[in-house]
Amino acid sequence: MRYPKCSIFIIILTLSLSLFTTSLANAASSSSKYEWAKPSVEFMASHKVMQNFKQEEKNLSKNVSKAELTRMIYLLFQEFRVDSSKDVEIPGVPATSTYYQTFRDVYGSIPSNPSGLIAAADKINYNNGTFTYQPSKILSRWDLLITLNTLFPDIGYSVDEMSEKESLTKLQTFKDIHKRYFNSYDTYEKWKYAYQPLAPEFGIIKSKNENHLGSDLDYVKRDALLGFSQQGVMKPNSKGYFYPNQKVTLAETTVILHRIYKYYGGTGYVPKPSKDEDVTNGTSLFLYKDDVSTMSTSDDFALVNADHVPTLYLALSAKAPVDLKVIVNGEAMFYTYERLSILDAPIIIPFDGAYFAEIFPILRSTGELVHDVESIQLTYYVSDKLVDFNSIEPLSWQ
Repeated sequence: MRYPKCSIFIIILTLSLSLFTTSLANAASSSSKYEWAKPSVEFMASHKVMQNFKQEEKNLSKNVSKAELTRMIYLLFQEFRVDSSKDVEIPGVPATSTYYQTFRDVYGSIPSNPSGLIAAADKINYNNGTFTYQPSKILSRWDLLITLNTLFPDIGYSVDEMSEKESLTKLQTFKDIHKRYFNSYDTYEKWKYAYQPLAPEFGIIKSKNENHLGSDLDYVKRDALLGFSQQGVMKPNSKGYFYPNQKVTLAETTVILHRIYKYYGGTGYVPKPSKDEDVTNGTSLFLYKDDVSTMSTSDDFALVNADHVPTLYLALSAKAPVDLKVIVNGEAMFYTYERLSILDAPIIIPFDGAYFAEIFPILRSTGELVHDVESIQLTYYVSDKLVDFNSIEPLSWQ
């Protein structure tokens, strides 16, 4: 049968378009909007945390519950295990729950336990110390950040070297993380999120010299946000939006956990001791940059170099002679009461990079540590600059 030339052309064109359309369809079917997560999914599959990419692709857009996150961590980081003889109470997850074993092993292994168990909970009230875990809770990006920072605190510790000013400046780059400013601690204390790590907001106390975060929990949030961002684990987008309240997807969670695994060298979780864990003494007082302080405490204590200042200026006053033994970087130094009590010429102690100095007050009449500071009105004067401590208002011993 013969066809007109124009008909042959139409047939060829139709076949070509059909083949082109089929090729596009095949290309579309072989490409996924979650290609960026594929390496992490395959990594998880190789560790028997989830199925391979082809099998999991349909699930990657789903949100993640606390129970699902906990199971993924449990399977990937097998270092999170608690001895079977150890009794771990998980509020909200009774021992009869199907989730109990994974929650017990993962959150019972928090480095700062037992007090740290509250830090990864899903409802927290630091005012009365109560908390609850909620396995069915769908996690936001902020929920995920706080939980992971509790379990993997080394990532947040990377912020320790930042000054207060630098960290506050970096926090300003997160456009959708709210910052509330207060003129005093009293007004800060009345804020509903003053001690709430699950709120993606920061309380900042305004000061004439330098603004600073309102409480220890604000510093926890700072370390989490800046640390995880700085290490590339959880970052804002190019415009500075972190989307803290956005529900996290399985794809995101998979990639984030893969990044954490790689952060630890690709060999599993090996916690690094924090600087605070290096402090051998249970009592810690703090020295800050540009701050002149008076303080008192019984027995020996650690004076923590919170802002990494190079030098400590130290003096003391007391109604009875008290000598000091000071240890910095393992080197012991001894100072007499006669030298220490010259308030306008304090002793100078270089930190030489040390995070803290151990201070042992020895009551000369007994040769033992000072236990009753009130009876002799023992007062320490500390600063990072040379000052005349006579101009500083002393502690009240009334």
